[in-house]
Amino acid sequence: MLVDTHCHIHELDYPIPIKDVVKRALGADVEKLICVGTNLQSSKLALEASNKYEPIFSILGVHPHYASGDFNDFVRFFNNINESDRKKVVAIGEIGLDYYYNHSPRDKQIATLEAQIDFALKNKLPISFHVRDAFDDFWAILDNFRSEDIKGVLHCFTGDNKAADKAVSKGLYIGVTGIATFTKDKSQQDMFRHLPLDFMLLETDAPYLTPSPFRGKIKVNEPAFVKVIAEHISLDRGVALDEVGSITTKNAHFLFGI
Repeated sequence: MLVDTHCHIHELDYPIPIKDVVKRALGADVEKLICVGTNLQSSKLALEASNKYEPIFSILGVHPHYASGDFNDFVRFFNNINESDRKKVVAIGEIGLDYYYNHSPRDKQIATLEAQIDFALKNKLPISFHVRDAFDDFWAILDNFRSEDIKGVLHCFTGDNKAADKAVSKGLYIGVTGIATFTKDKSQQDMFRHLPLDFMLLETDAPYLTPSPFRGKIKVNEPAFVKVIAEHISLDRGVALDEVGSITTKNAHFLFGI
């Protein structure tokens, strides 16, 4: 059985009904799905989906693109979630730094990231990190906290072996998406091939990053395609599919407590 540890099928513009997405995921041996929020509204929708569908869990937080907003609004929302609903909330995220688009000023991104790491630690929750073209500042921020206290995953990781090794040394998991099936970057290919399975999580980031061979043929990615990613890893590394599935699923269960 497999787990899609990062998707956005709860968003209002996702074109496939969630009930159909969940049915197809279960049919592809994807037993659990985690919907990830990016801002206050998105987090509310992720929480709603996780409480409506038994296989869905949620991650709530403020993406760096939305760091210019008032984080206190998110804190008030989170603190008002009732105890029953909070059981399906498994992490804070996706949070981090994005210097590729810079939709929010960098100082706001840094301040919001630091606030959310602190918030996650106070609530004893792991973290889903989004980091793009910003690892120097990201590592420096992590070093301001006790590394043993931070549990989390680098979502949609596309770095090289050196960056992966640094993440693993800090106890962070690596999120592997459909990029692994179609990247032409040799350093990325090598990283995906040698990444320790014990630190790997599978994720679609649906509706984005449709894996090969469906990339360019199917516009909308969905959690069922986690199996395609797992099959690619199995073939690329010469490891049995069952082993890829069992280890990555065990990792997801351990990190997110699901």
